[in-house]
Amino acid sequence: MYIKNQSFILQENSSILEVVSNLSKTGYLICCIVDKSNKLLGSITDGDIRRGLLAGKTMEDSALDIITSNPVTSFIDFSENHNIELCKKHNINQIPIVDSQNIIQALYLMREYAYVEKKPNTILIMAGGFGKRMMPLTEDLPKPMLEISGKPILEHIICNARSQGFSSFCISVHYLPDKIKNYFLDGSKWGVNITYVEESKPLGTAGCLTLFEEKPQLPFIVINGDLYSEINYRSILSFHNSNNADATMCVKLQAFQNPFGVISMDGIEIQNVEEKPIQSSYINSGIYVIEPSQLSYLEKNQYTQMTDFFMLLKNKSRKIVAFPLHEGWQDLGNPSDLKKMNSDSQV
Repeated sequence: MYIKNQSFILQENSSILEVVSNLSKTGYLICCIVDKSNKLLGSITDGDIRRGLLAGKTMEDSALDIITSNPVTSFIDFSENHNIELCKKHNINQIPIVDSQNIIQALYLMREYAYVEKKPNTILIMAGGFGKRMMPLTEDLPKPMLEISGKPILEHIICNARSQGFSSFCISVHYLPDKIKNYFLDGSKWGVNITYVEESKPLGTAGCLTLFEEKPQLPFIVINGDLYSEINYRSILSFHNSNNADATMCVKLQAFQNPFGVISMDGIEIQNVEEKPIQSSYINSGIYVIEPSQLSYLEKNQYTQMTDFFMLLKNKSRKIVAFPLHEGWQDLGNPSDLKKMNSDSQV
């Protein structure tokens, strides 16, 4: 399939944020960067962005900072069979098509790419919390059932994953479990399969992993049920698998501007004054990928937080890695967050 419009092309003065927006808008998972003559300078994929973020780049930095300058390309007069073989050889799904002057003519997408490949991996959604910070909204409703744009947060999570080929879900419940079970039932209304594990007592964000009736056979995704995110679950799995990880934690870069001037001192002597510095750090986003074999390190019905589980794996010399998110992500901590999200969705 050939894309001959200019939707996947950005100019060389574009920022990383503009690339992220382009990938989200087109869905092609590749963006081509050109100079003023429309000559191809290189390409940027989702993976390039994440590697850049891990290396300390910000959304305001230049797209050229993370560009792949020698991407696989094909010529406009080459056959589709040639392009298919090129995709297979390099294990890619898209190829920029150029002419003899290296000017972009089109983007070739593997025909199979137009279809969403089914993913057999299970997604476990943790929805058992009391939602105390969201009171009084959660007095008679679990936090994941609060609505954004007229649909429960849980439904947004399931529909986003379903659109990416996932159909196997397990929901961990505890507080007001019937509110969730009676709404989703077995998931057939959404064309997916939903099972449930019920915590007889709060088990933390990792303790519920011991309640599977049948341990998953493939790496499985775990996500907090109160998160509103546009995350690409397929990218997480690909990252996890390609890095041969035992566990992957999705992290989000958060920036905080100190409202005061920060003083550096050596004893009583002032060494430096930095006015209202911006401090950045990665935070746990509440989304994970776990290898089934790692469940053996958990004790059944034992309260365990996911962060403690990751540190346990680290101490056991297991490979735990971080997957940087650049997609939209929102932790709904209080009623004002929910009100703002519903207000923004109306814009």
